[in-house]
Amino acid sequence: RSTSSIDSDRYDIEAKAGESKPTVEQSRSMLRALLADRFKLAAHRETKEMPIYVLLPDKNGTKLTEPKEGNCIVFAPNSPPPPPGQPRPVYCGGVGVSPNSMTGIKIPMAGFVAELSGILGRPVIDKTGYTGTFDVRLEFSSEGVASYGAGGFGGTVSLPGVAGDAVDPDSRPTIFTAVQEQMGLKLESQRGPSETLVIDHIEKPAAN
Repeated sequence: RSTSSIDSDRYDIEAKAGESKPTVEQSRSMLRALLADRFKLAAHRETKEMPIYVLLPDKNGTKLTEPKEGNCIVFAPNSPPPPPGQPRPVYCGGVGVSPNSMTGIKIPMAGFVAELSGILGRPVIDKTGYTGTFDVRLEFSSEGVASYGAGGFGGTVSLPGVAGDAVDPDSRPTIFTAVQEQMGLKLESQRGPSETLVIDHIEKPAAN
């Protein structure tokens, strides 16, 4: 089939959960069922040997920023939207990515690594041993950065007291240098096993 349509078309999906407060796993299961029904999606997972990055502590120690209490709120399913004219709440664990920065508040290492994998276009394996949460404001250049999804980069999450895009784009380091200098971590290029999602079949959905 031609990839010019199904790979490039964009869709809005609106769905309402049958459960009043589904868990994250229930929500994922319902999304998979929706995609199978509307897009006839069939896929499977395979583990392949491929290029990866390993995230390690720098030899001089990490520079992770301890989260401050009160800077974010815990997200609850079916939380009501803010009143008109009021700013959106800042949720703990939220991550915002722009072409030259990543911002997160009280995020776990798994969440940081997942976003880093998307930015680099390659799986990142966490070997830092860090089990806590942290705040991050990472500034980097576009050198070595993959396209973060066909639809572009996501929005930003504002850290209290930190202005967005405060660093001149021309002065930003590569993301590898930024991770080392700003966070005390390092990325090593290796080859290793990584689980990939293989799409066996997909169709354009019929109009509503």
